[in-house]
Amino acid sequence: MTGDSSNPKPSPNDKFYGITNIKSYVPILLDLDHLNYDFWKELFKTHCIRYKVYGHLDGSAKIEDDPEWETVENIVKQSLWNTYSNRFPIYSQTQCYTAADVWKTIEDLFHENKETKAMELDHELRSITIGDSTVMEYCTRIKSISDLLANIGSTVPERSLVIYAINGYLRNSLMSSPPFDIKCCFPPSLRYVPF
Repeated sequence: MTGDSSNPKPSPNDKFYGITNIKSYVPILLDLDHLNYDFWKELFKTHCIRYKVYGHLDGSAKIEDDPEWETVENIVKQSLWNTYSNRFPIYSQTQCYTAADVWKTIEDLFHENKETKAMELDHELRSITIGDSTVMEYCTRIKSISDLLANIGSTVPERSLVIYAINGYLRNSLMSSPPFDIKCCFPPSLRYVPF
């Protein structure tokens, strides 16, 4: 029969109720040590927009707009809690009453720690040495630190990475002579000439 009104119109959030494992949609754990906030935020935000519950993150969803606001609100808040590391310091933060409070607290926490972490990583990058690592492991570590810095908005120029890599290699082998002639690796304009 056409025009049958016995089927109620589904709520935009109905599909969100069916999500039992948020980690299937947001497969990374938010962690201060991994500096993955921007990637995590994009995944979580996209997920919430897709299921039409983003208003609970930005605070624009109002109780009077949806009779099931509280249920959806708690599902969003629980989803946020299920996507960050157990070591995450939000557990000790002030109480968060809404999903928007949790969202804002997480954002503030990452922005507060961004500058400190950038200085820490920059120091590590400048003082890295090859040690007992293979050249591949050494270069991978340098690239990893560089990527972490880029994730928090402190991009390191490629030429600086090359200089840090060479300095770390030379610092490690100061007591022995280098296995290659360093002069042959640089064009004359970049060679060190003592005064």
